[in-house]
Amino acid sequence: MRIPRLRSAVLAVTLGAGLLAGAAPALAATQTGAAVAAGGWPTRDWYLQGPYPTMAACDLAYEDAAQNGQYTGLLYCHWFRGGGPYMPGFYYEVYIP
Repeated sequence: MRIPRLRSAVLAVTLGAGLLAGAAPALAATQTGAAVAAGGWPTRDWYLQGPYPTMAACDLAYEDAAQNGQYTGLLYCHWFRGGGPYMPGFYYEVYIP
């Protein structure tokens, strides 16, 4: 009788770990206020807009994009270290599904 209990406990732990692993990237993006993955790249459907040389220039572009209402979601300006096709600078992110 203990074997079914053990199997259900292992199954519950496995399912719980799978759910937590799936929710971790989204939770991390929500907590940090950015949709940048752990490797430093934007997550799927989020795109960097920039680079801007100063935070003030990025803020101005961000406010313009927010007033236009053309994007489903916006994430505030932040420094991106650069890499791949992106130069270092200040970027804001837009959500395009």
